[in-house]
Amino acid sequence: MNKLHHARKLACVLGISALTLHLTDMPAHAQAIDQIAQNATTHINLAWSYLMNMVCWVGGGLLLAISVFAWYQHQRNPNAGIRMGMVLTGVVCGGFLLTLPFLARTTSYTLFEQNPAVTGEQKQMLFDQ
Repeated sequence: MNKLHHARKLACVLGISALTLHLTDMPAHAQAIDQIAQNATTHINLAWSYLMNMVCWVGGGLLLAISVFAWYQHQRNPNAGIRMGMVLTGVVCGGFLLTLPFLARTTSYTLFEQNPAVTGEQKQMLFDQ
């Protein structure tokens, strides 16, 4: 019973391995590993930039909205514990978060004359003899 159980496990592993090898063989031989790494790096960089844009836009908008509401509360009752310094700090931080994607893009175009990108490109090192 124990040998039969191990034989079934081995047959399943070999079958899955053969199927996986067959499915990955076709696309893998058409692309070199550096192209696959470059595509993966590009996808990761795009996902990270979308996440950062979302955090900046949503976070900055929320900070500005909260600051406007806090300013309204301060005008209704100045003794409620909401100081104008807190309101101004929220406005400055929210404005900075909203402009951060624009500043990053402008800086990368101005200083580096291109989009910030990690391509995964490999360079060959040559040695003189």
